[in-house]
Amino acid sequence: MELFKFKEQEVITAFYNEKGVRDLTEAIKSPEFATLALPKSIGAVSYVKDNFPNPSMLDLSNQFVNFQLSNTLDKPSIQESSQVEPILKGSNEQPDMLVNLEMLSFHIGANENIDKNSRATIRINIGKDENSRDKYFDTAFWSIAAGLNLYNQAKNKTADPKELKSDFRQAFGNRPIEIPGGLSKMTFEVVKHREPKWWQNIFKFLQSDTGKSLISTVGFPAISSTAINMLDELLNRLDKSEPEILFKSLPLRLALSQQAKDDFTAGSLRIRMGALNPGFTVLARGKDFETIVNSDAIFYPAYGKLVPSNVTESQLLSNRYDDPFKDVTYSIFRVGMKETKLDPSFNFG
Repeated sequence: MELFKFKEQEVITAFYNEKGVRDLTEAIKSPEFATLALPKSIGAVSYVKDNFPNPSMLDLSNQFVNFQLSNTLDKPSIQESSQVEPILKGSNEQPDMLVNLEMLSFHIGANENIDKNSRATIRINIGKDENSRDKYFDTAFWSIAAGLNLYNQAKNKTADPKELKSDFRQAFGNRPIEIPGGLSKMTFEVVKHREPKWWQNIFKFLQSDTGKSLISTVGFPAISSTAINMLDELLNRLDKSEPEILFKSLPLRLALSQQAKDDFTAGSLRIRMGALNPGFTVLARGKDFETIVNSDAIFYPAYGKLVPSNVTESQLLSNRYDDPFKDVTYSIFRVGMKETKLDPSFNFG
C-alpha cells in the first residue's frame, strides 16, 4: 500500500460558483461530482482536476481542503479558499512570493481512537505551479516531514491540539519558502500508525523532565519531485505499522497574489479560484466541508481549538458546550507572506 505518493501533475483547483451563474443542483446532489453548497445559498465550490476524470465526493473525502479564517466580522468566519480575494497584489517589479508556515495546532477527532502507541507522520509539499508566469526557475518544492506523538505519555491522555505545533521555518533553517510567480501548489498528507523502531531515528524527539516532545520536523528546501519520491519510499515503510490514512492529498492549486490569480484566470471576473492570504488557515478533509463552512467559529490559539463564537472561555475550559468540531480532524496554520523579486541571474559577479 502506498501511503505517501506525490502525484505532481494531478492538480486540483477549487472554483467558486456564485448563485445564478448556473444551476448546480444536480452536481451538488450527485456523489460523482466534488461540488459542495455553501451556506445561505450564496453559491457552491467545485473541485476540478487538470486531467480528467474530475474527483468525486469519495475522492474528496480524505483530500485536504484549505479554508481561511476571516479577519472581519462582516464575512463568514471561515471561508473556503475560492471565496478568498488575494490581498497581496503582485507586480512586474515584485511578482514572486516568500512564505513562512507555522502549524499552531493539530486537532485529532475524538473518533480516531488514539491510544498510548498512536503516532502520526505528516508530509507537506509546497512549490511553484507550472502555470506560473515565472519562466526562469525550475520547479522545486519545499518539503516537510513531521512526526507526531498523538498521545501525551506524561499526562496519560491524547495530546492537546496546542501541543502538536511547530514553526516550520526552523526545519528550513529559518529560510522562507520561495514561490516564483506567486502561483503555488501544495499537498498535505497525514498517516496515523504505530511506531516502528526506525521512526525515531528520523524524527528526533527531545527528552525533558515532563517526557518527550510531541512533534519533530525535518525540512527539505527547494528539492525536485525525484527527491520527494525518494523521501516517499522511506516513509512508505510505515506500511507494516498498522497505518490509517487521515489525509490523502492531491496537490491543491492556490494563488498567493491577485496577479497570480489573474494570470491563471486570464483576468476573468467570472472565474474565482482558490487563493491563500497571510493570516490563519484551516486544513480539513473534504468530508468535513459542511461542518467547517456552516460554523460560526473563532480560534483560541491558547488552546489550539476552533470553538463556536457563542461559547465563553469558561465553557471551553469546563468542556460544557456542544462541540461541532469534536469528531473533525483539522490543523491550523499561521501563514506569513511577502512580495519579492527573485533573481535567477545571480552569480558571484
